[in-house]
Amino acid sequence: MIKPTQIALSRASTTGWIGLGAMGHPMALNLFTKTYLAQNHASSSETPRYVICEQDENRVSSFLSDLRDKGGSELAGKVERVENGKQMAKMASRILTMLPSTPQVESVYLDPQDGILSGIQTLPENEPPPNSARTSQNGTKGMEELSSSTTISPGPSSSAPVIPPLDSSTTISPISTSSPHTLLIDCTTLSPVSAANIAKKIHEATNGKVVMLDAPVSGGVVAARKGELTIMFGAPSDEATQMALPLLQTMAGKDRIVYCGENGKGVGVKVCNNLILAINQIALAEGLALGNSLGIDSVLLHNIINTSSGQSWSSRVNTPLKEIPGSPGERDYEGGFQTRLMLKDASLALESAAALDLPIPMTWAAKSIYEAVCNEPNANWATKDFSVVYEWIKRKQLEGVERGWKADPTET
Repeated sequence: MIKPTQIALSRASTTGWIGLGAMGHPMALNLFTKTYLAQNHASSSETPRYVICEQDENRVSSFLSDLRDKGGSELAGKVERVENGKQMAKMASRILTMLPSTPQVESVYLDPQDGILSGIQTLPENEPPPNSARTSQNGTKGMEELSSSTTISPGPSSSAPVIPPLDSSTTISPISTSSPHTLLIDCTTLSPVSAANIAKKIHEATNGKVVMLDAPVSGGVVAARKGELTIMFGAPSDEATQMALPLLQTMAGKDRIVYCGENGKGVGVKVCNNLILAINQIALAEGLALGNSLGIDSVLLHNIINTSSGQSWSSRVNTPLKEIPGSPGERDYEGGFQTRLMLKDASLALESAAALDLPIPMTWAAKSIYEAVCNEPNANWATKDFSVVYEWIKRKQLEGVERGWKADPTET
């Protein structure tokens, strides 16, 4: 029979992940594999365990298969599956989520029947804190080898708390027994206002026994697979940051973990970033489509753009040209960041701006275009990589005058 103390210790060394979609899958893969290998490298007596929550059976099978390939059968054997956030909160002291948008985050964290908070509220007051991902002298070397990220960048605001950088010789101190017993990290791109409100409700309901960060990511599926994401996060305290940092390091590139301020500020930065990305991808598509119509070699134009002032992440990494190896166009826009999700992010930016009575006309135009791409008849572009907007623009070049998408908006 398992004693209550054993159950508590098991929870303290268990990490959970909710959401194994296009981004959640590779992020969780890096997190689980690197933390597991680091513990083994450090010859730790702690036995890390992992829990996943995902409703799609195909996603679960794919994740476990990749985890077995990357981390071995022993690691895959340490993974358990639960049905909801409440069950996970009872089993794991560290929980990370990557979900579609605001409604799903609110449900996973706050649902009175199955949410994470409802599970946390069943825990005893003296629940032990999470076993930190601290490293011994040997373990430090292990984490350095397993993760390229060793520093954290403070945000540019002079009013933001200064968080000292960490280097390969830094040892993260053990969490004291008076510390929070649960760490929550949401990596979803959602409403900044909602992110702050969810964290506030959790902090107030648990009297500080739980800390929550919003830590959205940027870099796309390619960077997620490589463990080279940019992570911009909002946190309630330095202690929460120190608890989260070892986990974030497994998924981020060197110098790409950035503290943005209090809860909600991390996702606020992400919404602003994706606003720019949404517009850039359309601008690239229009430029390439125009060049094609002018008879310019597409690869030549691509190369010149990327050595000129028109370059961007979209042009360098996410070009729609099928002639470029590894591009979304080459794979028929499968995988990547779905158009429907970019539409969601543009809508989040518009909602945030509307609350502040701030006009953002380019974002409004971009949102209208992605909406049209998603609704294009007989195309199924909503679930394709958002660079498929290039195909929509090429189609509208042929249909524009008849359908109202005129080259000259003054024409009647």
